[in-house]
Amino acid sequence: MAPFPPEKEEDFAPFFPREVLRRGLAYAKEGRVRRVFRVGERLLGEVQGSEPEPYRVEVGPGLLGRCTCPYPGFPCKHAAALLYAYLEARPREDLLMSLERLPPEEAKALLKALAQVPEVALWLGEVLLPEKSFLEGVRALRQAFLLGGGEEEAKALLLRLPRVGEKEVLAFLEALLEAPFDPEPYLRAGVGRYLELAQDPLPLLRLCLKAPSPALEEALLELGKRDPEGLLPHLSGKDPWGLKRGLKERLLLALGREEEALGLMREHLEGPEDYLALVERLLALGREEEALRYAEEALEWFGKDPRLFPLVDLLARRRGRPEDLFLRFAFRPSLEDYAALKALLGRAFPEKRRELLKGVRDPALLARIHLLEEDWGALDRLLKGAPRVAYPALAEVLEGRLPEEALRLYLEAARDLVEAGGRERYREAAKLLAKARALDPGRVAAFLKDLRTLYPRRRALWEELGS
Repeated sequence: MAPFPPEKEEDFAPFFPREVLRRGLAYAKEGRVRRVFRVGERLLGEVQGSEPEPYRVEVGPGLLGRCTCPYPGFPCKHAAALLYAYLEARPREDLLMSLERLPPEEAKALLKALAQVPEVALWLGEVLLPEKSFLEGVRALRQAFLLGGGEEEAKALLLRLPRVGEKEVLAFLEALLEAPFDPEPYLRAGVGRYLELAQDPLPLLRLCLKAPSPALEEALLELGKRDPEGLLPHLSGKDPWGLKRGLKERLLLALGREEEALGLMREHLEGPEDYLALVERLLALGREEEALRYAEEALEWFGKDPRLFPLVDLLARRRGRPEDLFLRFAFRPSLEDYAALKALLGRAFPEKRRELLKGVRDPALLARIHLLEEDWGALDRLLKGAPRVAYPALAEVLEGRLPEEALRLYLEAARDLVEAGGRERYREAAKLLAKARALDPGRVAAFLKDLRTLYPRRRALWEELGS
């Protein structure tokens, strides 16, 4: 675009939708632009629209700006009207230049007069008394939280953060801990400002112990790296939730004091999560053998606790011994581990097979295993005893080897869904029938014909099946 503000219509007209430009020109011709001012590279003004109160418009370089009208986009017709009115204005004086020419006493008198206008006084208060004004904003933020809102108030305070001090930033951070929404983005901005102003980690530690937050923890670690002895002594003592210890471990690792951090982790091996964290850290440091030893120790202490599956998986992947694969299969049975055990154990495998299968609760996985073994008798017994809710998953398994049986299961499952009723179930039935059609279009056509006879008036059913 041409330099802003514009000197002629061609400087802005090509960048408006034609109809928006036409209506803006009409507004300008009708005299709807009440006021227009130039303030540096911006134009400000008021345009009378369909409401009793005129709309306030601001336009700047690149046709960026805002308008108080309800039009969802910008620039709107009111912005176009303002630009046309500016071209007609004589003289086109810059308000900033007029202010610069004011003698100091006149400028002071003007500010005193403007301070009597409530809206202007609020803005002057933010500029001249930023701390007091900001704390009032924090109080308003807390009140908004009580009413279940507060995001708009938090965004407004973010814009004022660069002009306030440490006390105000801490008040803002403490208030955010009560937010009814995720305060993390606002906390990050707040702790960023705090790090510019202060080096004391204790206020942030107090807030973090009150309500843990990634932003607060990262800021504490940053301060700890700047001055380790200013933070480390405060990460001991009463710590019911283990927050101080976790921060201390992370800080020691960040400082390269790995043995101290690992020693602290070993001292507090109390639950599965502690073992998981230690093993993960040892692996990150390349100490695999030690990590595997602690993984084994965790399994000895806690047995088949589901939280320990990552350690079971680690042992199976790193060592691949039969006992490791057995344990992983016990935690989460899979066809891959079944096949691997069969290959590893050879002739000894049949003795272990019954034990393995005893723990499998997924009919689809059992079907895969029976197909792998070509154990047709076991598969037949499985299909006869399987719950009907398992039919779709079983049908998928059987499609390649036993398409006729897969087709039967798809149709039976679809029939159950149709009989249960409801649009969601009809939609699921349609998906199953699409899979069945790939196996035998004729059988599915006959099935649909029977359904039409049984349920001719179920409009939702035929809408879903038709799609």
